[in-house]
Amino acid sequence: MKNVRVIYEKNGPCKYISHLDTNRVMLRAIGKSKLNIWYTEGFNRHAYITFALPLSLGFGSTCESMDFRILDDNEDLSAIPERLNCCLPKGIRVLSCKEAVYKPADIESAEYDITLEAMDSNDISEKELSIKLNEFLSLPEIIVEKKTKKGIKNVDLKGYILRFELSDGDKVGFSLTLPAGSSLNINPNLLINAFSDYIGTELYADITRTGVFIKGGKSFE
Repeated sequence: MKNVRVIYEKNGPCKYISHLDTNRVMLRAIGKSKLNIWYTEGFNRHAYITFALPLSLGFGSTCESMDFRILDDNEDLSAIPERLNCCLPKGIRVLSCKEAVYKPADIESAEYDITLEAMDSNDISEKELSIKLNEFLSLPEIIVEKKTKKGIKNVDLKGYILRFELSDGDKVGFSLTLPAGSSLNINPNLLINAFSDYIGTELYADITRTGVFIKGGKSFE
């Protein structure tokens, strides 16, 4: 028996499938593909799968991961993506499958590609939006309210922005790296909502998670 990790993407309408429903979709795909995986023992037996970093509703991703145990040590892992993809809906596609190297607890950060636009195009032009974004990120501090296990507290997001880079293109877009994992997780919507409040304009954000990393910036695999 060996631990394997499936890397998959989740885009299009499937962005609006909740984490719980994504779990159900994957369980059904595993069942239909007839993969020989390990099931828990006891009265209510079920496939034991683990998602390292659940994706927020409405986010797309090119780097989601799902772990499970294959009972046959001689199983051809390279064939698993095709077997699963035949059983998955459009918008969820398995990219690779190999033995897991790092543990979910090793995750420290995540990268996102984000595109912004005003909900009402008459409120602000894209050029003005880009100028305001640079102005906003140049502030000495960006204080927001964040929910924690102990309640709501004020945090300065400026200190949590690990990397920020504007993208080239017609729309206002940027790449952002933030802390992520079990010990500290910063949702990019905190920054986007703070920016929306700063300019007094409601924004639509298209967010795609493009990378998950462990210490030292190594890709989580």
